Parts: sequence; C-alpha cells; structure tokens
Amino acid sequence: MGKKDILTKQYLAQDDVFADAFNYYFFDGEEVIKPEELKEQDATELAVIDKMNKVFTSQKMRDVLKLCNIKRSKYATMVLLGIEGQTNIHYAMPVRDYLYDALNYASQVENIRKQHEDRRDLSGDEKLSGFSKYDRIIPVITLCICFDKKKWDAPRSLFDMFGDIDPRIAKYVDDYRLNLITPDEIEDFNKFSSELGKVMELIHVSDDREKMHDIIEAGSDELKVKTVEMINMFAGTRISTDNAKGGQVMVSKAWQELVDAEREIGREEGRREACEEARTEGADMLAKLLKVLIPGSKEFDEALNATGKERMKLYKKYGILD
Repeated sequence: MGKKDILTKQYLAQDDVFADAFNYYFFDGEEVIKPEELKEQDATELAVIDKMNKVFTSQKMRDVLKLCNIKRSKYATMVLLGIEGQTNIHYAMPVRDYLYDALNYASQVENIRKQHEDRRDLSGDEKLSGFSKYDRIIPVITLCICFDKKKWDAPRSLFDMFGDIDPRIAKYVDDYRLNLITPDEIEDFNKFSSELGKVMELIHVSDDREKMHDIIEAGSDELKVKTVEMINMFAGTRISTDNAKGGQVMVSKAWQELVDAEREIGREEGRREACEEARTEGADMLAKLLKVLIPGSKEFDEALNATGKERMKLYKKYGILD
C-alpha cells in the first residue's frame, strides 16, 4: 500500500470525517449520523465457497467499515457503512464495491450459521440452510470517495460496464449502482461539517492558485495536521506542518510563509536568468568586437583582458553598441 493510500485510509477512518461523508451523501449535509454512534468493524470480508468438493477462500480488504444505527423521524435502521477511498479514477469500481458488499453479506450469513450450529436450534430445511426464516442480515452500503481532481469518466454501475445487451436479457440482470463523491461534482462544499469539505474544495480549485488563496484566507485559520497532509498530497500544495500545535496547523500563516518562500525562489530564479542573459549578451558582443579587431594587435589583447567598463567603450567605438 502506497503513501497516498495509507494517508487516505487513515483520514477517512476518523469518525467525524466518516459520518460527514455519509451525511453529505445521504442527507444533503444534515447531521443525522453522529460520529459518536459509529462502531468500528473488521474491514475484512471472508467468503468460503464450496465448489466441486474444493474450498476456495477469497479475502478482500475495504478501507473502512463501521456499524451505525441511523435514527431519523420514525425510522431506526441498523446498517453497515463502508468507505473506499480512491486516489485515482478506477474504471472497474462498480465490480469492486459490489464484491465488497457481497462478501460482507456472505460473512453475515456464515456468522449466523455458526451461531445456530453452536446452539443446535435448527431442524429440517432450516438446518440444511444454516439460516432460519426469522433470521435477518444488516444492509451494507459502500461509498466511494475519489480524491482525484479530474472529472470521473469511469463506469457508475454494472450496466455501464456491459456492452450491447439484448433488452429481453437485460431485465433479468441485476445492476449495481456506484455511490460516489468526487471533487469535480460537488456544488456546495458548505454542506460538509468536517474538514473533508475543505480538502475536496481545495482539490477542486487546485489548478487556480488565486482561488486557493481566497479559500484559505476565508476559512478557519486552524486545520488538523492530517487535513493539511491530505491537501498537500492531492492539491499539490506544500503547506508546512512543522509548527503545528496540539495537532492543529495555523493555515493562513503557513500559507503566507509558503507564498513568501515561492516569491523569493521566483526572484532568485529571475536574478539568475538575468545574469545568464547578461552573460550571453556580453559574450555575443565580445565575439562581434573580436571579429573587427586584428588578432595579436594591442586592441585585440586589450579587448580580451578589459574590464566591463573598458569593453563598453570599445563596443561604442566600433559601432557594436549605440
């Protein structure tokens, strides 16, 4: 797992960020899911498939999985929420997320079967199934969050991944829709309550330095170190976290220090370019002067060893410089 993937997984695992992402996606920013109500789950889904008297084990790891009891109006729904962070666009994402969900459902069924087996409380068809007609599994929803600033041009469902298919057949094929958040498609970044919104907004405008400056100046002056690291990683900035206190970075100050440093680098580069240009121009004029002088003559030797001021007089004398 690369540095980007590790940073992304750690960032999304924070309860406030995790809850904020689903509140934005499910409830238009309304804070229905509370960070303190989330319960961390093992992100490994294990499915055992018995086929041709052989047991095949397939294990996949999703980034983050949390159990949540979503309470809203008269409903209270227990649901498993998973997040898959993408550092780049993934062109087979619907299948990938579909597999995560399917493996989790298989894991739930297997856990229920084991419980019945321990209790020995089933008989008949239920015993053969390992699952009674009263058993229930928990819904699983996976949300893909892409931190790539480019427009998502990958499939958004299983059907998008199919070629031409006979409509008479297609109606029997189950689709799987990708749940997706990507910076390019967010219209109102204020609907985020955590710093995830700031990360996505700065990625969105990362090609416009002036807009980035305005957003940083207008926002909260303090951001978490992990948030700044995400901004640096995906928006291409180099905001320093060296002077962070209590896990917080004074962003406007760090940003101004970065801008000042970049200006000084720019000035230094400008000075170097000017010096190089002057040297090139001087060399060209000296070459022209030597062409009009007789090799071995007194003025030829003087021109080679003259100071800049003395050469200027010679340039003017021989019409090389007005």
